[in-house]
Amino acid sequence: MSSANLAATSETRVERINERVTTSIHQAYYEADKLNIHLNQQFISFSKLLEKSKYPVFIYRDGQLVFWSNHILVPELDFPTELSQPTVAQNQYGLFIVVPRHTPVYSIFVYVPLQLDQRIQNKNLAEQLEEDILKDEQVQLWTDYHSPFPKVYAPDNSYLFSLDFRAGKNKNASTSLQVILLAAGIVLFILFAFTLARHFIRKGKYSHGIIYLLGSLVLLRVLLLVLNLPFSLSEFELFDSRLYAASLWSPSIGDLGLNMLLLATIAGSGLYLFLKNKVVTQLDKLDKTQSRWVLAGCMAAFYVLLAMLFQFYYGVYHNSPLVLDINQSLEFTKYKVVIYGIMLVHTLALCMLTYILAVVASVLLHREHKLLPFKMLAVLAILFMLLSSLVQPQLVALVVIGILFWALVILTAQYRNTINFPYRTYLFVFLLLMVSAMTGAIAIYSHYQSDLKVYKQEFAFNLQKDNDVLGEYWLDEVADKIASDGLIQIKMMGPYVDSYFIKQKITRQYLRDYFDKYETNVLLFDSKGINLESADTTAATLEELLRKYDTPQNRTERQNLFLVKDPNRLNSRVYLKIINVPVGPWAKGTIVLQLTLKKLLPNSVVPELLVQQENNSLFRMDMLSYAIYKEGRLQYSEGEYDYATNFNRRLPQQAEFYRQGANIGNYHHLGIAGENGQTLVVTTEKYGGREVLSNFSFLFLMFIAGLLIISFLYLLLNRHKFREFKPNFGTKIQIFLNFGILLPLLLVSITTAGLVTASYKKDLMMRYEQRGEAIQENLSRVLSERDINTRRRLQREVSEIAAISETDINLYGRNGRLLVTSQPIIFETGLISKMVNPKAFAAISERQAMRVSQQEHAGNLSFNTLYLPLRSEEGNRELAGFVGIPFFDSEKQLDMKLIELITTTMNIFTVMFILFMLLTFFASRILTVPLRLLADKLKRTSLTGKNQMLAYEGADEIGMLVNEYNRMLLTLEKNKVELAMQEKEAAWREMARQVAHEIKNPLTPMKLSLQYLQKAIAERKPNTEQLIEKIAHTLITQINILNDIATSFSSFTSMPEPKVEQMDVAAALQKAADLHNDPATAMVTTQIPKELVMVMGDESLMVRTFNNLILNAIQAVPSSRKAQVKVALQLKEDNTALISITDNGSGIPEDIRDKVFIPNFSTKYTGSGIGLAVAKKGIENTGGRIWFETRDDTGTTFYISLPLANV
Repeated sequence: MSSANLAATSETRVERINERVTTSIHQAYYEADKLNIHLNQQFISFSKLLEKSKYPVFIYRDGQLVFWSNHILVPELDFPTELSQPTVAQNQYGLFIVVPRHTPVYSIFVYVPLQLDQRIQNKNLAEQLEEDILKDEQVQLWTDYHSPFPKVYAPDNSYLFSLDFRAGKNKNASTSLQVILLAAGIVLFILFAFTLARHFIRKGKYSHGIIYLLGSLVLLRVLLLVLNLPFSLSEFELFDSRLYAASLWSPSIGDLGLNMLLLATIAGSGLYLFLKNKVVTQLDKLDKTQSRWVLAGCMAAFYVLLAMLFQFYYGVYHNSPLVLDINQSLEFTKYKVVIYGIMLVHTLALCMLTYILAVVASVLLHREHKLLPFKMLAVLAILFMLLSSLVQPQLVALVVIGILFWALVILTAQYRNTINFPYRTYLFVFLLLMVSAMTGAIAIYSHYQSDLKVYKQEFAFNLQKDNDVLGEYWLDEVADKIASDGLIQIKMMGPYVDSYFIKQKITRQYLRDYFDKYETNVLLFDSKGINLESADTTAATLEELLRKYDTPQNRTERQNLFLVKDPNRLNSRVYLKIINVPVGPWAKGTIVLQLTLKKLLPNSVVPELLVQQENNSLFRMDMLSYAIYKEGRLQYSEGEYDYATNFNRRLPQQAEFYRQGANIGNYHHLGIAGENGQTLVVTTEKYGGREVLSNFSFLFLMFIAGLLIISFLYLLLNRHKFREFKPNFGTKIQIFLNFGILLPLLLVSITTAGLVTASYKKDLMMRYEQRGEAIQENLSRVLSERDINTRRRLQREVSEIAAISETDINLYGRNGRLLVTSQPIIFETGLISKMVNPKAFAAISERQAMRVSQQEHAGNLSFNTLYLPLRSEEGNRELAGFVGIPFFDSEKQLDMKLIELITTTMNIFTVMFILFMLLTFFASRILTVPLRLLADKLKRTSLTGKNQMLAYEGADEIGMLVNEYNRMLLTLEKNKVELAMQEKEAAWREMARQVAHEIKNPLTPMKLSLQYLQKAIAERKPNTEQLIEKIAHTLITQINILNDIATSFSSFTSMPEPKVEQMDVAAALQKAADLHNDPATAMVTTQIPKELVMVMGDESLMVRTFNNLILNAIQAVPSSRKAQVKVALQLKEDNTALISITDNGSGIPEDIRDKVFIPNFSTKYTGSGIGLAVAKKGIENTGGRIWFETRDDTGTTFYISLPLANV
């Protein structure tokens, strides 16, 4: 991009920001004017003023703060009080535009935030730019007018700040255009690849088309990876490696998604080729040994797919900082949704590949004995279990999943008539969704156990350290810097020492980051060793301090550094660092740094809030308990777990206890060998079956939801597909029952979760209020005692109450200013100002509220704070102050309870849903069995045979239908004789007519021949003998025709009653094909399965029918070409056998196609037209049907569909 375009873009952005600043300043002035109207000279009403303030507002009277609308910002004026125009104020907590408005009595300052800074960076605290002004901008702000960056001015043209756009890659018009062109190019390339593939597919070159398509897509994917697109053009967060980075092929979430889309395309292409190339039909060519090897290969391939799926899930959990475990976090971000979508795409690819394996296995299973596949599965399972236990023990669970999957596939294949095809596909998809979800849950479990083990080992290592080596080194460095700090030297000179400034500078500038895990106390001494901070003569002098701590056991390798340990506590360290600071030519002062390793309160998340890290760990200190054992005896323990009662002392004697740990009840223990024969036992709650079930339920429901959305969009775009979907009655029952159960379950689950959540929030608030009232009572008693006259004593009392109640306590004066706190670090870091929440101040001081609960924020952390009034015990109980109890863990506790509630609800929902799916399957079977029986009887119902009545006990609708059927049979029997007589008479009349018609044809030439012979004899022609011989030959030919006609009609009229029984139609068809396979006259090829294909019918009649059709096919071929007849048998999904007999004849003309099955119609000179009529009658007697398809000069195919027998 050229420098001119870059400058133009920067100018546009500066103008946009300038407009926002002007709007914000005008809004601030308007807000200040509204507040000024409601100001009273004697009394400030917080309630009224808070309603009028949007921006943080601070109002001063005579230099004293009398109103504040925000207690997060620190109201320190870093500008002259006579400020008359908007100015930017910057301090260590952020950058603000301060808009002043002065009145005769008050000074109103409206803060417009530009940037909030936190010196600690983690998931809760981070530098933030004000969205109203600097939204979507990556920019650094400067307040130096002489900086060489674009400047922003106030409406009065006074300078405010400068903008440095070099801080990040901001989107501009050129970048956006490049991204659009890249996207358009990718779309066009993909369209070209699909168009090229379709060109080959239309020509029947399916493999070529798929190879070109996949080759093009793989090439495109490689180019995107090599060129780092689109991230090199614009830093899309989706393609940022900070959110996910696994390998060169998957450097980001976006790249992982593209890889999974490519994998799904490959799987779909494989399925397409599998269907188009009719691989199933080619399986018939395999012998038994090859068939078994292929079957074993399918089973083994599925295990490989499961192992790859496990590695995919494990890689996602391991390589992403996002918390994807539902047992740990309920937070849903757009990137989590993308990852779950990627998991669904991978699952769909698994479905397509597994479908191929299952179809191949199902076809091959028909050839085998029922027990052989199970034996084969058992052998493969044992081999894979042994291999998994050696390579990766977690994969053993996948082998169990594979066993269950293949057992269901085998049973379904062996009893394929039990489930119809549409519902079988429906169940297959659901089964694979469960397989994928369970694999993901096992991967989460493995990842959690691995991380937990590492965390416990690191925790034990830190716990067993005698000293902080790195901390001692940094403390020496800090001491040198403090001693040479000229400003500190000046502040320590003279009669008045600015101790507050020195302490703040040391803690905020020198003791940052690494030393956040220590509580810091700074002591100042003059050259005589006297404490400079207190007028109390009883305060310890430097000499007394050294006498107490400068002992051989406390000295370290470093000069003037002492380490004090508590023998009764593990990992307790107190460092004392003596720093000599020159304060004159011949004098020196002393600064003592006292660093105490923090012992954290169980219910406080202040440590989590203040940890310097980008991504906080899943594991927290309050999750752990630990103990030290020596020679089987408990030496020390800490935490909630009762080692003395519940722990098995024999565990430390087992080697496995130190490798993987051990489970006792609901807890997991891991041993770490220490020095001097000690064993450190670290304990956490067990992460077991319930958590695995929760993750399985979550992933399963997510996949179902995603699949429903995809199906809905597909049907929305292809409405004709929905109209073509015509399930049978059993499938409708199962689908409606499933949805009928799903919706009530969903509603009940949501309602229950809502009610329980509301109840828990109420109980949680009641517990907080009870704890707060107890603290309020104790503090009121402490404040009423006359001997508390120093802030140090008050601090000690508050700290003791905080330790006993296990809460953080902030004590405010009646003016709302902080007096003492049990957690000073949160105020020192500027997360919260030293003022009480203004809403609580208004409610308690103005509306006399007994208690106020406020939702507050520190960075991104949301928590509840309970405010209560402190009143004097004497007189009229005037308001003496406020006590604020921040429950930093309130959001955490609520989240944990919500996680427990939601996971339990999901588990119940998922288990019930799966159980109801099975129940609806069996229920539909029970409901449709009478219908199937009725349908079978209806197929056998005839006017010639004996019809059997149905027996059904029940007065329901099916019973009514059965009764009507039985009543119909009775009526049919009554009318059968009469109808038979009528049909017989009609048949004989038709037969007589047909016989007369057929006989007339040969009689006419016979009569003419005889008349001609008679005339020749009468005329005594010389060739009479030759003529006699010729006419005799003609008469014999016509007599033979008459004989054939008589024989054909005799066969048709005297067909015996068929004997309907189970028969192997494959064997009958093969017998007929072999009979007519004469290479000299016709080539008959067959595609007939080797296994039994049982149907109901008369075997002799069926063989005659096949002979008739094959003979007709051979005779239909012109003499100019050699007859080629193809005989095939296929098993269809609707439980029927489809027989096809194809010839290469000239086809059936269109004008006679409707007459093919008429008894007296024939296209052959010597034919009677009875053969196809006989064939049709024979087929229909077995409950089947016959039809044909023909093409001129190409040939004809006759199809026979027969229902399979229920074996």
